[in-house]
Amino acid sequence: MSTHDSDRCIWYLQLHKIGGIRTALIITLIIIFSISGLLTITFASQPGNEQVARPDIVTATPQVTATPPLARTPTARPVAGPSPTGPLPPTLSQAIATLQAQNRLLFSGNPHLPEIALTFDDGPNPYYTPQILKVLQQYGVKATFFCIGRLVAAFPALVQQEYAAGDVIGNHSWSHPDLALFPAAYVRSQVVKTSDAIHAAIGVRPRFFRPPYEEMSVEELTQVYHLGLTSVLWNDEGRDWAIPGVSVLIQRVLSLARDGAIILLHDGGGDRSQTVAALPIIIKELRQRGFQLVTIQQLMTDLHKRPDAPRHGTGPVGPPVERRKQHM
Repeated sequence: MSTHDSDRCIWYLQLHKIGGIRTALIITLIIIFSISGLLTITFASQPGNEQVARPDIVTATPQVTATPPLARTPTARPVAGPSPTGPLPPTLSQAIATLQAQNRLLFSGNPHLPEIALTFDDGPNPYYTPQILKVLQQYGVKATFFCIGRLVAAFPALVQQEYAAGDVIGNHSWSHPDLALFPAAYVRSQVVKTSDAIHAAIGVRPRFFRPPYEEMSVEELTQVYHLGLTSVLWNDEGRDWAIPGVSVLIQRVLSLARDGAIILLHDGGGDRSQTVAALPIIIKELRQRGFQLVTIQQLMTDLHKRPDAPRHGTGPVGPPVERRKQHM
């Protein structure tokens, strides 16, 4: 073999060796990459390796913050002594009971004292009110007049005469509507205007209110209560608005008379000639039975007074079964 052939053989062997090494290196790299890929897939699929959102990175998806639900205010339970500016219970029967517990609504006076209150509604009337005042003064009786506001404004001198005689002046609304049918703002307007008219006439604001027709609602009672007035109803009436006749009128009043009674009569709103004629007989008969005729204010003052000795035929008197008045 020549020297040239020998060198070429050696070169060929070295080149073949290099090719083998290269091939081995390529195979090794392929194996390494394959194992690395398998490890990556296996690691990513393990639980707990999910991507965790970082709080300092704002993502493209907006996050909605849930608003906590408003706490419900518990329904107020009826209490014996409501705040002067707080609400009354939601039902009429509860409102009446609450006011009665506070002596802010009366159907009658003390059932253990021989006291009776004469009350007159729907005046002042320029014809009948002076006649009734004359009878009361003749017998030395103090009564309570529940006046219509617009009539007080029209005839303030008559209200001044009532007040000067020692009678109590009460509020009977401005124009005698059924206030139970109207919203609170209208009720308040009717009551406030009347109290203002009475104050303008006698310099004193009334303390008592009588609802027209004795119709009541929670809204009406609430407004009256917030204005500082005590609602006064009745449990004895002659229904003189029906003009039943003098003898019938007298019999009706006397048949319901008992300790603490509040008698309803009228000095306005229609023909009251029978009331004027019956009044002296009613006064004399009640006194013969041992009753003292007082104002609503006196009835309130003595509401919880205990008698020195019990009287026969006494006891609480509830409101009459039929007591709705006709419109004036």
